[in-house]
Amino acid sequence: NYITTELVPAINHYCYQANGNVQGIMTFGCSMGAMHAVNLFCRRPDIFDGVFAISGLYDSLEFFGDYMDDLVYNNCPVNYIGNMPGDHPYIDMYNQKHMLIVVGQGAWEGPLLESTRRLDTVMCRKGIHARFEYWGYDVDHDWPWWYKMVEHYAPQFLY
Repeated sequence: NYITTELVPAINHYCYQANGNVQGIMTFGCSMGAMHAVNLFCRRPDIFDGVFAISGLYDSLEFFGDYMDDLVYNNCPVNYIGNMPGDHPYIDMYNQKHMLIVVGQGAWEGPLLESTRRLDTVMCRKGIHARFEYWGYDVDHDWPWWYKMVEHYAPQFLY
């Protein structure tokens, strides 16, 4: 609630003061931040213009196993997108935005890679045109690789 009712309007206000217009806001994060970036974007594509996520967990299996309640469900993009009706207006919104989800296949990426593949499968099944990139088996869950990914992809978002 804070992000959507206070932070986003403040960002828009400061952008307007600095540039004379309101620019789009993209969510971004690595690891746990990637999950938050995807979750925030997917829950509010009416507010955010894109998402760039690196090495995240997008379902609850790793931490909660088969346990599910409303709080877990509503913060698990694999589940709530997977159960989204095919005619849900968010699907069109997603397809009009920039969605890039990247993961390596090296050390410490195992559960994140599996979760990314599940999200990829769910989005494909729903007709959501997110871009998923799978880096090599030498690409570990670590900051040096995330810096390289940001350097590689950031220019595509700076339009």
